[in-house]
Amino acid sequence: MHDIAKQIKDKAYHLGFLEVGICGAEPLNKERELLKKWLDLGYQGSMDWMERTREVRGDPKHFFPEAKSIVIVADNYFRSPRPNPTHDADISIYARGRDYHKVLKNKLRLLLAFIRELMPDSKGRICVDSFPIMEKPLAMRAGIGWIGKHTNLIIKGKGSYFFLGEILLSKELPHDELLTTDYCGSCDKCQVACPTDALNQAYVLDSNKCISYLTIEHDDKIDFSLQEKMENWIFGCDICQEVCPWNRFSTNTEESNYSSKIPDDFLKLENLVELTREDYNRVFDGTPVKRSGFDNFKRNVKIAQRNSQREKS
Repeated sequence: MHDIAKQIKDKAYHLGFLEVGICGAEPLNKERELLKKWLDLGYQGSMDWMERTREVRGDPKHFFPEAKSIVIVADNYFRSPRPNPTHDADISIYARGRDYHKVLKNKLRLLLAFIRELMPDSKGRICVDSFPIMEKPLAMRAGIGWIGKHTNLIIKGKGSYFFLGEILLSKELPHDELLTTDYCGSCDKCQVACPTDALNQAYVLDSNKCISYLTIEHDDKIDFSLQEKMENWIFGCDICQEVCPWNRFSTNTEESNYSSKIPDDFLKLENLVELTREDYNRVFDGTPVKRSGFDNFKRNVKIAQRNSQREKS
């Protein structure tokens, strides 16, 4: 089976994945308890689905009882240079291209088809981050990387600008070695740089204060004390990743679907303030930005506009 595992990994790299690892499908008992503590603190904000699935998120076999192994991949989405800093509004890098759920699922389908050629009697289930399993701890178990103080997974020598995807497999494959080393060391740049103090405690994210959560998931009015700290972000936030020293190793993605579909000139606040629902649907069609919805997007634009005016005054 070692030869089959190697062929699977070679195919994953051929498909353009940044990294690949294999782990077992046993429950993540320790991580599940940490998740429960996090939920009990209310750090999930209004993401009610995390509360509803709290008991099953740490058990891959709950969703695929036949699972014996999990193939985990990382898909690089980084692009440089950053958009022109003179632009008034900012959108997270990952959200500028095609919706990654579709891209990642398509690539995972190709990988699963290859696996079934190697093992015709195998079964598999594809997962991306909209699926309620704890993919970052699983990626650690597969030796891919470690979870940094900003709670993103980091791959040594490759950074953290990537998506994770999984294939739950009915076949037992050789497992990679669990990564137990934390290479963050004494660095706290992500914590210091977070303008809303969402990373007050290392390795723990308070979503209620996170700019990404506020601009994407949060449907209600945003507290004024947080609005002032949201700077010019209108969808997502890259600050904690931008300051991470490990991201100096990030390289531009070769996945064309992650190329920006949003014209840089379009991100002028003077344009976005006048944005109609029709223009919003046209420009952001097929991108993750549609997730926030038009009303919340315009709310974010108004906040960015006020922050911009405050800086100029």
